[in-house]
Amino acid sequence: MEGWQKVIKEETEKCDVTSFMGSNGKSYPYVILPFESRMTPEFRISVAEGMTRMLYDEINKATVILLPEAKGFLLSLLSKEIDLDFAMIRKRDYRTPEQIKIIQRKAYREKKGEYGEDCMYCVGLRKGDRPLLIDDIISSGGTIDSIGSTLFEHGYNLVGIGAFYERGTGVRDLKKMDYNVKALVRLDLRDGKPFVPSFYKC
Repeated sequence: MEGWQKVIKEETEKCDVTSFMGSNGKSYPYVILPFESRMTPEFRISVAEGMTRMLYDEINKATVILLPEAKGFLLSLLSKEIDLDFAMIRKRDYRTPEQIKIIQRKAYREKKGEYGEDCMYCVGLRKGDRPLLIDDIISSGGTIDSIGSTLFEHGYNLVGIGAFYERGTGVRDLKKMDYNVKALVRLDLRDGKPFVPSFYKC
């Protein structure tokens, strides 16, 4: 195991676990990852190293990195390693004609938007962009598919999707839908605690 992998494994396995109501009405165990609690400098450096290795080919094809709110924003820490623009997908409705509205599907419930939906909005893309979507975690894959399919309807093809963590079957399911998707770290629960059984090749 390389040094950056050891840092990620150790810090991930220290994380707390809470729960939310799942879309199926059952309790969904939720790991409070470093992206939304506390990140050490060593963790940030390790994230940048692992993600840029894994997404080397996709970064060279992309014109813009697309980051979804909220935890995806924290992956802007890759900006020192990636010489591309970063565009954001936010939950704020800008009410502009050019914005792209994305109806979001997630593995767990959150408060609903004004139209009774979980919605996200993107205003940062330009005609001809080749976006690379990067997020912190893929669980069900629902949010990623919502973004990818909506962007396709607006004329944008994702050159790839990169997630730092993979939990559940979302990566496998997205690959079945012909997405070019990669995850760096497998995240499971063992005896109710976070466990990193493996890293993917990069």
